[in-house]
Amino acid sequence: MLKMNYLVKDFLKFFVLIAAILFCLGFSSPSSENLSNSPDFSQGIRYLNEQNYQEAILKFTQVINDKNQWIASAYSNRCLAYLQVNNNQAAKIDCEEALERNSENIEAYLNKGLADYRLENYTQSLVAYQEVIKRHKHDYRAYYNQGLVHYKLGNYQQALESYNQALETNHEDSLEHKTWIYYDRALAYLKLENFSQAIANFTHVLILNPQDLQAYYQRGYAYQKLGNYQGAFRDFTEVITLNPQLTSAYINRGIIAGNLGFKEIAWENFKIALDQFQQQNNKIGYNRTLNLIRKFKQITSNVYQTPIG
Repeated sequence: MLKMNYLVKDFLKFFVLIAAILFCLGFSSPSSENLSNSPDFSQGIRYLNEQNYQEAILKFTQVINDKNQWIASAYSNRCLAYLQVNNNQAAKIDCEEALERNSENIEAYLNKGLADYRLENYTQSLVAYQEVIKRHKHDYRAYYNQGLVHYKLGNYQQALESYNQALETNHEDSLEHKTWIYYDRALAYLKLENFSQAIANFTHVLILNPQDLQAYYQRGYAYQKLGNYQGAFRDFTEVITLNPQLTSAYINRGIIAGNLGFKEIAWENFKIALDQFQQQNNKIGYNRTLNLIRKFKQITSNVYQTPIG
């Protein structure tokens, strides 16, 4: 059997779709109070719920300018609206203003943590999530987001511990949120080179969401690292079924086919990848695939008569 150990995974090395994903559980629901005497605040909440964030910002700004009793909640909700339009510095400032007026505002801490994460203020982000945990130790969002920060910092074991706590404290019925946690926990296991546990977590993701292309892709990589080429081949085939235009999946399936000794299938997949890169006018991808084919030819030249001219 041929051994080809240069499977495509790293995005910077070869166009892979997968990366650690910030799923933003820090986003909170708009905080509302007795709105009967504050039409601007009420309209701001309505605009938030309708995802009309610019109008929401205008309404909350009016409440803040009026300096009335809803000012703390207006800052908190305007922070949320700013996050939704990726104005992270403004969001951070508003959440800090909200916390100056109400230091027990859990949602403001969560959203401040997210703003700091996006601004790469990772230490401050962790502090914000610790403030949530101090006040509400069963808030799984804080543990999960804390895990994302640790992952970003390269603290994969600490990220894993945070994801474990998130799963232990997540008593909601949201399968979507649980899927996110299992997925990111699997990524942490990958970084720790615990491929068996990574596979187990990606499998859990796929039980919850059988259409998760990224879970198939990463599980295929983990299978390959363990030498389970049949499992890897099946997963990259699933990826191609879900997205026939994902060129890197053909490259990976070709490499796996080579490891299994399926020479013709390997060439077929490399040819599809070349054609797709050519259609995309992706010269870098095209040339890298040609280099891969040359390496494959060198490996197979003493075993097979190569069909590519």
